[in-house]
Amino acid sequence: MEAEPRHPVPRRRFQRGDDGQPLPGTGTRIRLPTFLERMGWPAGAGFPGPHPARPPALGAARARPFGRSVYGPVASRRLGRSLGVDLTPPGPRVCCFDCVYCELGRTPGAGTAQTWPRPQEVGEALAQALSRVGPIDSITLSGHGEPTLHPRFASAVACVLREARRARPDVPVRILTNGAGAIRPDVRRALDALDARIVKLDAASPRVNRPDPNRPPGGLLLALSMLRDITIQACFIEGSVANTDPATVRAWAELLSEIRPLAVQIYTIDRRPARAGVRPVAAERLQEIACLLRTQMGIEAHAYA
Repeated sequence: MEAEPRHPVPRRRFQRGDDGQPLPGTGTRIRLPTFLERMGWPAGAGFPGPHPARPPALGAARARPFGRSVYGPVASRRLGRSLGVDLTPPGPRVCCFDCVYCELGRTPGAGTAQTWPRPQEVGEALAQALSRVGPIDSITLSGHGEPTLHPRFASAVACVLREARRARPDVPVRILTNGAGAIRPDVRRALDALDARIVKLDAASPRVNRPDPNRPPGGLLLALSMLRDITIQACFIEGSVANTDPATVRAWAELLSEIRPLAVQIYTIDRRPARAGVRPVAAERLQEIACLLRTQMGIEAHAYA
């Protein structure tokens, strides 16, 4: 998911002169919405204090104008103006990772019955949104969990592509995923039908992502190697859990050299993480990691600080 500010960020909007520069004394203080607010949660939802509280369930949040499966558009540093499609159920987050840096808090344990959105329902919500949102740069399958865990993922993708191609044939349809469902052939075929596959693969994944032990990482890596033209996204952190030491970065880079992605997107946190003590990484270190991939592994890499 896109890294956004932890809290509402107060900024100033200035009047500008003929040269385009801000005019002194004309600044007006403005407040930008947080990622959670743009996803449809009430204003102020977040995780105050050292032990984050879980945000309100999506089903109890402010109604999304196009239904609970479509949100945004969101301003993304990597994707531009992105219209989000959420394939996960309302309520507790459904994910097979429990990332220490996740802004949505800890992943709950299994046990609660889930009501997944029907593929046709997703398609109808997207069609409504595309008729009203204005210009967009991306239609992105993402949300508050792992989209490939949807039991009818292939059908949902087919409905999304049908509406996207009909209404916005020039707008790419992408996915942000950890690739968990890619071990299934039908999920891989659906992923390959999308215009871009942006897959999470963090350095030191066992301690950073804390994946579900019932999903062996070897199977996931094999599945990723079978997908076409993937882009890797990787989050680097420091503090109580870290993955920026040279040995860890080198091992991760060597793994990427085997997968051979189209590109790698490197970023750090700028939201309150699930685990206390986790801190963002300096922009200079992110650039060093990107440089290592480009110069020593021959992989296109970009750092987003």
